[in-house]
Amino acid sequence: FHTFWGLDILHEERSKNLKLSSVGNPNMPVPNIVGALPGMDRMTTTMMAKRIEDNDTATIEELIETSLDMGVEFQACQMTIDLMDYDEHDFYDGVTTGVGAATAIQDMADADIQLLV
Repeated sequence: FHTFWGLDILHEERSKNLKLSSVGNPNMPVPNIVGALPGMDRMTTTMMAKRIEDNDTATIEELIETSLDMGVEFQACQMTIDLMDYDEHDFYDGVTTGVGAATAIQDMADADIQLLV
């Protein structure tokens, strides 16, 4: 179940331009005061993109498509779709849209494995 900014991972266009923030990120070896400086998010995002490329890691698109092929159900929060003024057709084919939090919680209670993003 993807909601708020986690929804961008399932959005076909926005997922190609995700950003990584250094503020509040426990894996970044810099204090938050430094991470808050102008340009740090751009630098952090560039560093991660280089690391992904250097390690030949799958793209978000490849990971989403592989997961869908394996039967993973991605649910997109309808409230967030409305709030962010997205269109249901903006998401990868196979993503379940129109899901509310109550439905997602019930699905999670009935599932063997769940993840809230």
